[in-house]
Amino acid sequence: MSLSVRVKLVFILIFFLLATIAGRLFQLQVVEHGFWAAQAERIQEREIIEPYPRGRIYDRNGLLLAADVRTSSIAVDPKHLKRPEALKAILKRELGLSDLFLSERFARDSYFAWIARKVDLSKAMKIAKEAEQAGVEGLIIIDEWRRVYPQGELAANLLGFAGIDNVGLEGLELGLDALLRGEPGVVRLVRSGDGAVIAERVRAPGRPGADLVLTIDGRIQRLAEEEITEGVERFKAQNGFIIVMDPQSGELLALAQAKRYDPNDLEHSTPEERLNYALSWPFEPGSVLKIFVALAALDGGAISLEERVSGNEPVVVGGHRFHNAPNRSYGPVRLEDIIAYSINTGMIRVALRLGEERLYTFLKRLGFGQETGLGLPGEVPGSLRPVKDWSKPDIGAIAIGQAISVTGLQLVTAGAAIANGGRLLVPQIIKEIRRSDGRVERTKPQLVRQVASPWAVAALKGMMVQVVERGTGTTARIKGFSIAAKSGTAQKASPGEGYLEGKYVSSFLGFFPAERPRFTILVVLDEVGVEPYWGGQTAGAVFKGLVERLIDLENLRPED
Repeated sequence: MSLSVRVKLVFILIFFLLATIAGRLFQLQVVEHGFWAAQAERIQEREIIEPYPRGRIYDRNGLLLAADVRTSSIAVDPKHLKRPEALKAILKRELGLSDLFLSERFARDSYFAWIARKVDLSKAMKIAKEAEQAGVEGLIIIDEWRRVYPQGELAANLLGFAGIDNVGLEGLELGLDALLRGEPGVVRLVRSGDGAVIAERVRAPGRPGADLVLTIDGRIQRLAEEEITEGVERFKAQNGFIIVMDPQSGELLALAQAKRYDPNDLEHSTPEERLNYALSWPFEPGSVLKIFVALAALDGGAISLEERVSGNEPVVVGGHRFHNAPNRSYGPVRLEDIIAYSINTGMIRVALRLGEERLYTFLKRLGFGQETGLGLPGEVPGSLRPVKDWSKPDIGAIAIGQAISVTGLQLVTAGAAIANGGRLLVPQIIKEIRRSDGRVERTKPQLVRQVASPWAVAALKGMMVQVVERGTGTTARIKGFSIAAKSGTAQKASPGEGYLEGKYVSSFLGFFPAERPRFTILVVLDEVGVEPYWGGQTAGAVFKGLVERLIDLENLRPED
């Protein structure tokens, strides 16, 4: 056989082979399309996400604040749904769903349609049983987790909440979501048309989220919430909050406010109720800031303990006339008297000795104008403008707590630095992280810096004791206990509107026992609606109420 004949035979064989393949493809894709489509529909492969519970949240004493509970979510497979009318009747009766809603879901061109999420287990089991008895096919029940908050409103504005998909949306739940959420497991299933599992493979094992132990003491938190609620009602304020900190460690023991909500019932809450005011609301501190200006002057040598400055009014700075609160002149006064009686003109004259740059630098060292490092969402830095942006009267205004805005967290953190001898600490909210693999991570105090000399801090502490013993804070005096504090009252400012007539923020910052402080406490009342509205008489009274209850709670004796 010649070469040309053999080549022709090879081409003929190739032609017939290609023709056979093409014919078979035509048969599969056109002639038998319906048959093979049905077969593919009968054997399905899909991935199932198996969510793990979010980590639990406890207070420092083991009180459960947040946890996941098992629930079931309900869906249908519209392509394999049998006896849809019977299933409709069951779902309408048990879940209160409308016929229109169910008809739309049942008619979808898909293998999966959600009906209801996070249904109680008992109700889901009842629905499944009734559907089985009615001969329904295509109902899907999926195990899921729902976030619950066993203590209701307690510390809700700190905790925040997680959404329908168990993702943190506000507060701690959002800020520490990566720790709390863990990783879901993934299982790949191959099922036959009747739903039987042909094969199952674990693609990813997943892991539960880490548990968190907070520094918060649920007992103190509850007392603080009760006291601030009563205080807001008593003094007809718009809102108020209390922060309690351990000044030796920076651990936050309570963040309580009058406006609260129940995270188990989010639909009946408002954004205003969910805001964490201690972190997210900047305000002018008023006379509370004087203790930090005084510390700057003492530490910087701008004034001595025995030296006197004029407490007469007015004092003119940059063309602006500053007055004392009762329009009273005090004559020559020591720094101790300026703090005890909150003398504006004396404090301004001390600040002028210190100078703009040194005052600004010291306030910056105390953490004002910047976030504290707590690491929770919603924290704002407040406002401490650089000196180049100050107007001529600003040094006088800042000396008495105006032309600067702070947060409650900044104030209590700076106050704790005075209580502990001058150490500015990063505020702490997490005491332990308990990983799912058994590892436990414990937090330690984090020193930012020493803000002033121990001598200057000790001298200022003595002055703050005099505030309570004979000055503007006598309302907070408790027999047998030495308390150091400073009151503040500031006319409320609003962006674009300036100072609001007749609206004041009243505050009281203190620590006790003064010699060996265990608690630093800040009380802030927004828009006190009674006379007098001074911080010493209003916020100071709330402070005293809480301190008295802390003394009972901790079983403290006067000599402690």
